[in-house]
Amino acid sequence: MASDFAVKVVTPDGEVWSGRAVSVIVPGLDGYFGVWQGHAPLVAGMGIGTLSIKTPGEVVVDVIAVSGGFVEVSREGVTILAEAAEMGGSIDTIRASESETRARERLSGKFANIDIERAQVALRKAANRRRAAELARSRPTSMV
Repeated sequence: MASDFAVKVVTPDGEVWSGRAVSVIVPGLDGYFGVWQGHAPLVAGMGIGTLSIKTPGEVVVDVIAVSGGFVEVSREGVTILAEAAEMGGSIDTIRASESETRARERLSGKFANIDIERAQVALRKAANRRRAAELARSRPTSMV
């Protein structure tokens, strides 16, 4: 049986998730990477993506949409310092899809004087929220 460790996900607005985990998959700036008990200490930048946390005794993974920040892995556990984070299960899939559609329209060239880079980031965040919501809903609850 895999050992567990403490995990905390926090944003400027407060704590989003905390508990024990057997693995964490993090959207690093250069791609996703996994953390398990005994991982070497590290501090890394985090991009826009889905954070996956597998808790002890569960087949399911908690999915959290994150929008940048940092991850710190230490002997005490893992701390995710996210610019924004939202539990996948609490994201309204319809609203997330509508936000993604609006972001795509802004980039389509129909609108003058838009900040392209800002619009691209908005699209990535909206698509990530929709994906996190869909992932959270497609996974079974837990097996106890």
